[in-house]
Amino acid sequence: MTDEQTIDWKSLWRELDWDDATRNREANERRLQHRARQYAALLPTASSEDGKPQVVLAFQLGGERYAIDVMCVRAVRAITYITPVPGVPRFYRGVVNLRGQITTVMDLRLFFEIDFTDQRPPEELALVRANNLEIGILAHHVEGVMDILPKMIESLPDVRYARGVTSSGLVLLDIESLFADERLIVGGTEDRMD
Repeated sequence: MTDEQTIDWKSLWRELDWDDATRNREANERRLQHRARQYAALLPTASSEDGKPQVVLAFQLGGERYAIDVMCVRAVRAITYITPVPGVPRFYRGVVNLRGQITTVMDLRLFFEIDFTDQRPPEELALVRANNLEIGILAHHVEGVMDILPKMIESLPDVRYARGVTSSGLVLLDIESLFADERLIVGGTEDRMD
């Protein structure tokens, strides 16, 4: 075959109308992508009266769901082992090594004094930074990043470390306020581990 005799395979396939698995998969994928674009176009966007959405990292710990402003989140990691540290507040579960950096690990259930029966160890950690502190917050499951509109948040004025809660029970943590708590500083007033 010479350079002048190139085959137009797409035209040939159309003429033959062969029905093979690869073509079907490709056609289905194109159809699904087209539908996804159509559905995405139908999603409501936040209007100026709704306010700017807050982008958060949502996660589960025990039976609770929490969210943290993504601007405070440095990383999310799976963890397998936490090294206990004696003489620290009970809510500090220990430390982990994250790429050569020793990071303190905090269990919000113990900090908030929430009773829990779920003894499964959390397997994920959100590395969070605020008020010159960087702490790993334990999670059983990190749900992912999501947008929350201000109108979706119900204020919780009596809850010190929460900015609010959504109708689905997602508690938006006030990390700056939480990380300003004097109990987070070792040598503070919290009960110690034995």
